[in-house]
Amino acid sequence: MLRTCLKKRIYTYSSIRDRINQERAERLKNLPTTTQEKIRNFGIIAHIDAGKTTTTERMLFYAGAIPFPGEVHDGTTTMDFMPQERQRGITIRSAAISFNWANHQYNLIDTPGHIDFTAEVERSLRVLDGAIAIFDGVSGVQTQSETVWLQANKFNIPKIAFVNKMDRQGASLEYTIQSMKDRLNIKPFIMQIPVGEIDYFNSVIDLLTFQEIVWLDKYGSEVEFRDVDKSHRYYDKAIKARDDLLSTVSEFDENIAELYLEDSKELLNQQLLLQSIRQIINTHYNQCCPIYFGSALKNRGVQPILDAVHQLLPGPSERPLIFDINNPNNKRKLEKSEKLTAFIYKVIQDQDLGLLGFTRIYSGEMTQKQNYSNSTKDELIKVGNLYRVRANRYVPINNVQAGDIIAIQSKQVVAGSTLIGSNDERFVLQQLQLPQCVFFANLEYESAKDKLKLDQALQQLQLEDESLKITVADETLITIGGQGELHLEIVVQRLKEDFGLNTKLKKLQVEYKESISEEGVLEVKYQDILKGRPLWFKLKLKLQPSEQQENEVIFDFDRENEFDILYKQFKETQLRQVATQKNETSVKYIKNPCKNIEVDTIIDDHGEEKAYHISSLQFPMFYQLEKSILASLNRGFLKSYQMQGIKATILDGAFSLKRTTDLALGRAVQKLMQEIHPLLKPIILEPIMDLEISCPNSLQQRIINDLISHRRGKIIEIKQDQNRAGSQNSNRVIITATIPSQESIGYSTAIRSISQGEAYFSMSFKNYEFVGGQKQSELISEVF
Repeated sequence: MLRTCLKKRIYTYSSIRDRINQERAERLKNLPTTTQEKIRNFGIIAHIDAGKTTTTERMLFYAGAIPFPGEVHDGTTTMDFMPQERQRGITIRSAAISFNWANHQYNLIDTPGHIDFTAEVERSLRVLDGAIAIFDGVSGVQTQSETVWLQANKFNIPKIAFVNKMDRQGASLEYTIQSMKDRLNIKPFIMQIPVGEIDYFNSVIDLLTFQEIVWLDKYGSEVEFRDVDKSHRYYDKAIKARDDLLSTVSEFDENIAELYLEDSKELLNQQLLLQSIRQIINTHYNQCCPIYFGSALKNRGVQPILDAVHQLLPGPSERPLIFDINNPNNKRKLEKSEKLTAFIYKVIQDQDLGLLGFTRIYSGEMTQKQNYSNSTKDELIKVGNLYRVRANRYVPINNVQAGDIIAIQSKQVVAGSTLIGSNDERFVLQQLQLPQCVFFANLEYESAKDKLKLDQALQQLQLEDESLKITVADETLITIGGQGELHLEIVVQRLKEDFGLNTKLKKLQVEYKESISEEGVLEVKYQDILKGRPLWFKLKLKLQPSEQQENEVIFDFDRENEFDILYKQFKETQLRQVATQKNETSVKYIKNPCKNIEVDTIIDDHGEEKAYHISSLQFPMFYQLEKSILASLNRGFLKSYQMQGIKATILDGAFSLKRTTDLALGRAVQKLMQEIHPLLKPIILEPIMDLEISCPNSLQQRIINDLISHRRGKIIEIKQDQNRAGSQNSNRVIITATIPSQESIGYSTAIRSISQGEAYFSMSFKNYEFVGGQKQSELISEVF
């Protein structure tokens, strides 16, 4: 009946199809948003090719949000709607959609799985309350699976795991669970066990209800629930699995532990167990995870994870309070009754609607066609329409309340901005923290007449993707930086297909950095005359390597106790002024509490002038000195690469009330840097990638030789690829290694050639490391 109806809707009556689409739009306008308890904001995260988008399509189909599920291999998916996504069969940009399931409103964000688009995952997780992590039942936990899992942990996000592709040869519950224990360091709550293998996989046993859920048709729409009794061939296995589940839950819940020890019949209460597991994963989000099994492509196992979303993942009001980054004690509840607090996590340029900001409403409510304050920039913005999001379609709504995720229309939207009421006191949420660029290349374009159009196109792409770095060295040279080869290739493809611009990437390079390997201390006195005006400043500075990636400036001289507190307040005010481009009068009243202490006398042709200890230098000058030191570290000593991992300590110094100016501070720092660098033994750092390769035993040595001899790789571990072929005696191995990013360029082609397509690999950014003596010499002498 369902199949016949679907065929008629899709192929026969366009009027019926139009009416169905109209009904869906009406349902979107009236989703159950009157109470936050009915909202679930969750994302789909996984390694590439684990089946994220396929699973999402089935979710939408079963929820009635789409008439039929699209297929990645056919380029017909709802969520991967960009032409570049459909051509390549991968998710490039996160996509959002709202739909109804079990009288709950689900706001789902499907995220990319490729390492080059990690920034998209980061921005999405920033606004979510929960996640479904999808794993390949054959491959288990892969490199990017681990990366996105840790990203979710960073945002304290509870997760449900869906082990996909259980219909494939080599799929293994045991292998996947063990890899989750080993690599994610979690306690698994195994909620189901799969029944049957390969083509015979068509059911799972729910360990809470002790029923077998059987999918009867190929569409997965006809489902039957059967009690599991002693005659069932999986009865003993299910009994043991349920006992293991209860035992694991008992480790986190004392009440369940008591019932478990008593062998109480109360443990047959499904709601009791669901409530316990829900509470556990919301408290111990990084220690445990409920696990479900299925095959999205074969339409098996998707409905139970849809149920698990509202049963186990938290609603918006259950999440921690939000706070103002400028005043952490200023907190707000995630409720409608609070003042408006909204966060724009993503911006796109829609062909018809213009700039749209994808926005999470944390507290209060928002109405269309109103003015709001962008508190990050401290400016008013005019918001036009509000939209419920359906991938690349948008349904207008009049207002929205706390807990929801929507799109807002405004010419002034900027990703990472906090929106509040136009007359409300300032309240700013933490901004987006996106990964740094690893690769860059010069962009070649056809003619000078394309330059203006190219500048505008790149500006739009950067507005949508802040992880894209664009540098214009002169009027003709444009350099773009990104997360990897694919990231930059997509930029070139979009320039051609979306903007009609033919461009080409020149030689791909990696983003090198510089640092220091030794500590150095130096004192300099800068004294000069500029345009008849005498300049004077004395500075003693220590530079040393730091484990922190960011450079920092600290003080180590005698000063009043309240100096540090007041200077911190002064700096925060200065940073706000820079962000908002507005002056704050309060900064004038933040004074240095230290008294002038005379330490020297300057005598020259311009007269006699007292010099005072640096501790009493006024805060604006201290701030300028700190900025000068940090700016000097932007260009390294060897190749002018940006420096990182350096701690600068101001040990001593002296200033003159009349002769010490901003220029004198800057010149003194410049002089000190020129003289101190031989003491520091500067080094060049290069980005390093974690690499995981699965290959046949017979190819192991060839691949290792290539890594060590030709790519400066380091082998970390070699182990048997157990259970991937359904056997303890697998003929494949997993090689774990590290490789410099520069040597990873073109590795896909190289390993395909070495293995004749029998090896596959995954990579993720690890860190920056010293390149080594010989390579450093080559880089210093190399001209780019």
